[in-house]
Amino acid sequence: MCLIVYGHIAHATTVGLTPPVYLKQFGVAFFLFSTGFTLARERRSVVEVLFRRLFPVYFFGLSVAVLIAVTGAIRGSGLALSNFLPFAAGANILFDNFPANPTTWYIGTYIHFVLLWAWPLRRIRVRGWMIAVAVAMEIPIRALLIAFAGHYVAYMLLVNWTAVFLLGMAKGAEDERDAADSPIPYAAALALGLVAWAAAMRPLGFDPTFPFMTLSRWPATIGLVVVSAAISLLYVSTTRLVFEATRRVEAPAPVRFVARNSLIIFLAHMPVFFALHPILVGWGLTYWARVGVQWVICVGGLGAVSEAIHAVINIDRLRARAFEMFTGRRRPQVDGEALAS
Repeated sequence: MCLIVYGHIAHATTVGLTPPVYLKQFGVAFFLFSTGFTLARERRSVVEVLFRRLFPVYFFGLSVAVLIAVTGAIRGSGLALSNFLPFAAGANILFDNFPANPTTWYIGTYIHFVLLWAWPLRRIRVRGWMIAVAVAMEIPIRALLIAFAGHYVAYMLLVNWTAVFLLGMAKGAEDERDAADSPIPYAAALALGLVAWAAAMRPLGFDPTFPFMTLSRWPATIGLVVVSAAISLLYVSTTRLVFEATRRVEAPAPVRFVARNSLIIFLAHMPVFFALHPILVGWGLTYWARVGVQWVICVGGLGAVSEAIHAVINIDRLRARAFEMFTGRRRPQVDGEALAS
């Protein structure tokens, strides 16, 4: 979540780091890895898993979309109806642009991956060769989508993220192991690898198009394939190294704070950023001063707002009641369930 927020509020500092993708995209890869990891360990019914995961996303996501629409109607700036597309079974992925609240594109992709797990992946033990096949398939498919459907469609479709999702499922299905060895070799490999990657990619002449960079001075077909292959390599290798490093350390309190409040930070930080940016520019703040203020408000401030909301709204109890109402079955209440799960 912090990678995503930083990538939005300090985008200019990330352009040359990991071409042909942008730093914040690793946050998405980590989210989808985690989704696959936890789904691989599910033993509940499909209906309960779907309800458990999608209810808070729809509850808070639609609340934010409605709030933005009402605010736009009052100010006369429009209803921003595109914010509702992700909740229409992820219909936003059919359009070559993001919703008005741009991060909510991910909701549509998340819905598709949860449904992909429910059928047909739920009963499949993901193996390493399956991940390799996914990489081999997603490289040409992504290249074709960029060429003929547009960058945004290629970015949002689940084929762009299949390998990291399957990697998460593969790791989640493994037996628990005591990761007592040091995380330093993995963290060092990650840091050195990313530095070497940036140095190697710089001479290739990437144009900073979005959401993927472009090799415009290369033959079109070769450029598309090289870019797509680089995307898959970066997503999978970086996610694997981050997982191996972080599983060997205890999550400190700030990480746990952001983790349990990620959903609301994710949904609200871009509207907050859009609202604050012209104000901070008008105050004459330097670039890094603006970044600092935005960081404190978008992470710490929205995290505190999320804590307050959950103190008022017991989402677990509300979800349990809704589950019973829609299914006719009583769902056991589990205290302390993680919202982001």
